Amino acid sequence: MEELSNTERLIVSYIKSHPPEDCMLDKITRGTSRSRATVLKYLEILHAKEILDFKFVGRSKLWFLKHSIPEKPEMISEPVDLDTQETNKLVSAASRLHILRSKEAELKISINRPEALIFTINTYMDITTSNNSFDTFFPGKKNLREIISSEQINMLENIIRSLSSKDKTTIEIDMIEKSGVYRPYKISLQPILDDNEAVIGSVIMGEELSQSRRTKRELETLLSIAQAASSAGSEEQLMKETTGSIKDIIPYKYCTIFLNDNGKLRPAYETSHLTGKLLPNIKGFIEKSMDTLETKSAGNREFYLENVKSILEDMSISLMLSIPIIDEDSAIGSILLLTTLNSVSSVSIENVEMAADELSGYLKMQRLTSEKEEFANTLLAMNQISTVLNSTSNEDEMLEKAVKSTINSLGFEMGCIYLNDDKEELTLRVHRNLPEGLKNMCMAGMFKDLFSKTLEKQNLVYVTSESEEYDSLEPAVKANGIRTMLILPIKSGDNIIGLLNMGSRQIKHYNDISLENLSSIGLQLGLALEKSRLAIKLSRK
Repeated sequence: MEELSNTERLIVSYIKSHPPEDCMLDKITRGTSRSRATVLKYLEILHAKEILDFKFVGRSKLWFLKHSIPEKPEMISEPVDLDTQETNKLVSAASRLHILRSKEAELKISINRPEALIFTINTYMDITTSNNSFDTFFPGKKNLREIISSEQINMLENIIRSLSSKDKTTIEIDMIEKSGVYRPYKISLQPILDDNEAVIGSVIMGEELSQSRRTKRELETLLSIAQAASSAGSEEQLMKETTGSIKDIIPYKYCTIFLNDNGKLRPAYETSHLTGKLLPNIKGFIEKSMDTLETKSAGNREFYLENVKSILEDMSISLMLSIPIIDEDSAIGSILLLTTLNSVSSVSIENVEMAADELSGYLKMQRLTSEKEEFANTLLAMNQISTVLNSTSNEDEMLEKAVKSTINSLGFEMGCIYLNDDKEELTLRVHRNLPEGLKNMCMAGMFKDLFSKTLEKQNLVYVTSESEEYDSLEPAVKANGIRTMLILPIKSGDNIIGLLNMGSRQIKHYNDISLENLSSIGLQLGLALEKSRLAIKLSRK
């Protein structure tokens, strides 16, 4: 039997001394205090040596000994005979190390001040210690050159070289948080001395200056955006005024406001028609900003700009920014800025983020207002259809009045009703305000695939231009500018006997209660049709 390594013997010893149910990867890892990757590697080695075998329990491997393992031989080398003096030195060194480790933990807690960056650098500008605030703003940074421009690094090196052992100095400096984005700090430097009073590094404490750097003009710009959000007559007007004000904060060359419509990015407003060229290649960049709920920046040399690099260079674009529009804990859109600036301050970013918040608040209120109005319209439509159905028994007249009443009450521009014929196939019976092309398609039965969704769901179909299903609609529907489609099943009991279809060139927002109300219109119409047909049958007998 070949000699085993210490780790191999440790694993084998564990498996020998534990019941089978404790000999799976996770438990062996915990029991041997080794990493999962290490244990997995040595399990496979021991299996290859035919020392261990396994069987599957579910999707996990249960490991067990295949052969008995010889005990570890006696120590080959004689144990070191330490004299008392040497032992005392080792004990003293271990004790001091223990005390230093305890002190280190205490000191780390003491410097974790959320309001300030605290870190130390050596003579090579390496960052040797840092508090939590520094690690949060500059994760993974190991050298000061990574977060300060070369010009300011030269200035800082000259200051550090001129410091004497008792000097302390304060300067203002910009620190780069992400590509093209810097934040101003007031930092104080104090030298670190060794036992010989020589300077071996510096302690740096940084106080953020962002809030004090907001100018009167910037405050006036933010106020104008807030006022526009409270008084804008339309979404487009607000977006136009907002993008105009943003240009005073960050002078951009191009700006597009995207909204997230059921997982699909839609340019809701743009200062140019550049988006169509860029969107396929920058979509991932924008989505990352929305997913992480934080502003993302990219210089024109970075990886995800490679596909559009030539376009950006032709336009002299140096920096791209995506600022998410956030509603509660998710992003509903993004403001994309393309600028010729090489860098922008974090203060300017925060100002644009405030503008995005104003947009978010307006869009939320608009949606709630729309849902409230549509809810009132559904109640009106339910009342109107009841009046219509109770005032006539003639089927054709009932259908004509039902379409007219419903589309008028709900604010739709067009509508039609299909009913099952003798062959149980849907046939167009009445229509109102249909464009000629759509009317011909309806009469030719071109919308059977769309209607089949209603029949499968046994419930209404509600599609807007913000929905994923919108792309699958017939091109003629989109060509006629229809942005909301509503298909209500007309039911008799559990059977669908027809469909009431409506279209609008506006996006209409319905909540769940409104959609339930709309479903009841189809039920009322179905019941009225059955009563009418039953009355006709009885009159013929």
